[in-house]
Order: sequence, then C-alpha cells, then structure tokens
Amino acid sequence: MRIFVDHQAFSLQSRGGITTVFFELIRHLNAQPDISTDVCLGFSSTSANFEEIISPRSRVIHLGRALVQQRTLNYLANDALSGAIAPFLGKYDIYHSTLYRFLPTIRAKFRVATHHDCVPEVHPELFPDSSRIIRFKRRMFREADLILCVSAASRSDLLRFYDVIPEKAVVVHNGISQMRRQPQGEAELRAAISGDFLLYVGARYSYKNFDGLLRTYSGSELKQSYSLLVLGGGSPTAKETDLISKLDLSGKIKFVPAASDALLAEAYAQSKLLVYPSLYEGFGMPPLEAASAGCVSLVAANPATLEICRDGVFYFQLADREDFSRMLWKAVTDESERTVRVERATRLLRDYTWENCSRNTLAAYRELQ
Repeated sequence: MRIFVDHQAFSLQSRGGITTVFFELIRHLNAQPDISTDVCLGFSSTSANFEEIISPRSRVIHLGRALVQQRTLNYLANDALSGAIAPFLGKYDIYHSTLYRFLPTIRAKFRVATHHDCVPEVHPELFPDSSRIIRFKRRMFREADLILCVSAASRSDLLRFYDVIPEKAVVVHNGISQMRRQPQGEAELRAAISGDFLLYVGARYSYKNFDGLLRTYSGSELKQSYSLLVLGGGSPTAKETDLISKLDLSGKIKFVPAASDALLAEAYAQSKLLVYPSLYEGFGMPPLEAASAGCVSLVAANPATLEICRDGVFYFQLADREDFSRMLWKAVTDESERTVRVERATRLLRDYTWENCSRNTLAAYRELQ
C-alpha cells in the first residue's frame, strides 16, 4: 500500500498536536512490511525528526527550513512545489490530507481526511476567517472517501455541521506521547521559573480561554503561593500583556515562547496543576500528557474532554464563572482527590497509545481497498 501525506500542517506549524499525530502515524506505518509512505514537507521548520523514522520503503521530501517567516507564503510555496513534483510521484493507494483540503495534483485511489474539531463552527465569532475554513472543510469532506474523527464528540459535531454520509466517518482516537524526564530539563525549568507554579501549555487562541484563566487566577488566593508558567504558544501578545498589567499579575506570569521536550516533561512533573480551560476541543492532548508525568489537571468540561479524560481530571463548568475559581482551589488543595485523579488518569493512558492509533488507522485504510 502506497500512502502520501502532504505538507499542509507542517507548513503552518513547527510543532503542535496535528503534526504530532501525523509524525507518530508515519512512524508506526513505516514499521509495516507492506506499507510505503511518501511525506512531502517541502520547506518546513518542523521540529519532528523524520530522519529517525525513515525506512527503506519510506521517503521524506524535505528541502530545508521554511523559506519565509510568514506561514501563508510558505504554505503557498510548498503548494507550488507539490504541484511541480506530482507528475513524478505516480499514483497512490491512499492520500491522507493533513489539514483542510486535498491538493488537486496528487493522484490516489482513495482520499482520507482527519477531522479534529468543529471549533470554528461552534464559535465562529472567535475566527475572522471562519466562513473560509468552513468552505474548505465542506469541500474536503465531500471529496473524502474516509473521514477519521479523533473522538466520538468530534464525529458527532461533523455530522451536525456537515452533510456527510455517516458510514464514511470513523472514530480513531489519538495517541499520547509519554513525557520522559531528561537531565537537562531541570536546568531549563529553573532558568524559566523558581518556586511553586501552576502550568498552562500550548497555543493561546481565543477559544483556548487563556484570558479566562488569567482573570480567575488573579482573583484567587493561590497567586500568593503559586506563579503561572506558560509554555509554548509564542511570546505574549500586546493584548495579553495589557491584561496581565491590568490584573496586577506582571510578576506572577512566566512565558516560555517555545519549550523543548525536556522542559515540557520537567514542567509537567514539577507543576502543582495543569490548567486546560479551552472553550471547545476535539480531543485535547495536554491533560493526558500531564498524567503521564504524574501531574493533576483541571479541565473545562466540554463533550470531547469529558469523553477523553473521563474521571481522571478535575472539571469546571464554563457556564458558571464561580465554578472555575472553586475548582481551581480544590484541584490544588484537596490532596486525597488529587491522588485519586492521578491514579485514574494513569490507567486511562493505556487506551491512548500511538500503536492503537496507527493500528486502527491502518484498519480503516484497508477497509477502503
């Protein structure tokens, strides 16, 4: 079986949930004797180390780092590159798109899309280009022979917002990469922050509700004893800096714009609590990553997080502003409940492995043959 994976997600982000999913999928597919994979990265600054997963039957087309800082321009350059080399690639059995469209120049018997979430559909007011995203997704889903949904919640949203044949939509849960502490992690963490801290990880788009966390934290007595460490997602924006100043939190929030795997693992291991306040998700990796390092999480309750995290985390209700504050305090101070949550979350991790994810993905591919 010949499989093609395109550049789209890798052109737009150097690291993140989507690129992690595809990197791990390719890693495990390359171990199968009857599978060959072609990945077209083009010009990409991805942190994924494809050199370590190359097999005799795999090929990675990577011409170097991103040509320009502007992600859209780099995306367009890689689109042009894909079109130029497509005639020389032949026809694939499976073309698996990494984002919102299928590249028209790639020839394949079957086209596969991954559906992560319907955040732009549920919260269009938070996306200036929501109508454009929805237009691209509608066309992709119409053209797809198979749609892999990362959770039952994301599948339900897909069928709610799009005219999709239900049989085409299959649930395949993501895996979770185990967080392993490394010697350099301690030094990196201490260079970033000192003392006890709460943790926020990842992007800070509007729907991630980072400003809601700042407001809740500012009104909590916890700020007297705990700083807030923010890993990844880039440097603070002018809007975030202004809000932090207005809330009198300037000495309490520590940003690390880009975190190494060693720092992330150490931060999970030493944090008192991961706070994951996102308004909506399709899956949500950080709480399970945190659990693999023994870290407790407080998570905003929405259909996907309730499905994926089950009883392994503390929850707060987004519709109740006071509940966020109450549960933040409880998740930090209730030691007996914290122990229970960690034990339950650790058991959950057995369900979310990349081996399971790749095996179920490959089974769905084979059903198309």
